Amino acid sequence: MGVGAVARARTVLLAAREADLRPGELCEEVIRAVRSVADFHWCALMTTDPATLLPSGGVVHGFPREACAPYWDNELLDPDFNKFVDLARRVDPVATLVEAVDGDLTRSPRVTGLYASLGIADELRVVFVAGSSCLATGTFVRPAHLGPFTAEELTDVRALVPVATSALRASLGSPHVTAPQAPPAVVLLDGEGAVTAMTEGASALLDDLRVSVDGELPGVLSIAATKARWSRAGTTVTTRVRGRSGRWLRLHVAPLAGDPSTVAATLDAARPDDTAQILLDSYGLTERETEIVLWLCRGLSAKEVASELLISPHTVRDHIKAIYEKAGVNSRGALVAGLFSDHLLDRFHDEVSHMDDLATN
Repeated sequence: MGVGAVARARTVLLAAREADLRPGELCEEVIRAVRSVADFHWCALMTTDPATLLPSGGVVHGFPREACAPYWDNELLDPDFNKFVDLARRVDPVATLVEAVDGDLTRSPRVTGLYASLGIADELRVVFVAGSSCLATGTFVRPAHLGPFTAEELTDVRALVPVATSALRASLGSPHVTAPQAPPAVVLLDGEGAVTAMTEGASALLDDLRVSVDGELPGVLSIAATKARWSRAGTTVTTRVRGRSGRWLRLHVAPLAGDPSTVAATLDAARPDDTAQILLDSYGLTERETEIVLWLCRGLSAKEVASELLISPHTVRDHIKAIYEKAGVNSRGALVAGLFSDHLLDRFHDEVSHMDDLATN
């Protein structure tokens, strides 16, 4: 598509980053940006919980409703090429299926099973990674008559990934919530993924989590249920999901005793430490930087943090400078305010009252 198309797409993404969009709206902007430099027919852009790499929300276009469950069964259970969990560990965030299978698409179970009826030419997968945390995954599939993705298209998509990742990271901290807090809810799913029972209020939460597509797909709940059914006995899958309203929820899914095909899913409001950890993950901090942030939030000075970690105060201050740059803040107060909701700030007020003296303590 050329330099001009990439520049225009980057400008659109930068504007989207500053626009305080709902999660689904931002996903749509990223899809439009990718489409402006690479042609495709079907796509899915899913935000993820960085801790589990399970989807937390997203947008899907073109794929039939019945393709959702097989898609995630393949991703979670089947050996195949370009798995997101593998791509998230790579330096290159972009990969095509044609290249991975050396041109023989029949080597991929995803093609012979899921894509067989579509008649595809290639599948492009993209991971949006900040530091070691995967914030979103993208699947872009083109029909046979278009042929495989070209080297120029891949170069252009790579050029968009950093700004798209920045926009996705910014959206994690957006306070844009249009739905009231709801009490915890429980949903029972049978072996076919059908809801057999639910508690009062669960329906509204499920509506908020439902992914909007051409038709309608099973949402993040079904994906977590699949993982829970195939995990070892007694395992509970716990992840964070985000509704179209912008509300973060904590999702626990576990098979029932004596009937592992049936699972119970509990949805409740994400705890402040959940959302704080999601933001920490999105900043792309190192393990040491994350450790220092947690000490800072407890009110320790640079000297005190150095004593706890057995490193020099100068090293701690260097880490703090890097943390501020990655988080886009210039003080401990702004860092804590970004990580914790207003109702928790009072609890930390006394501990961080000396925040402006951080550089000298």
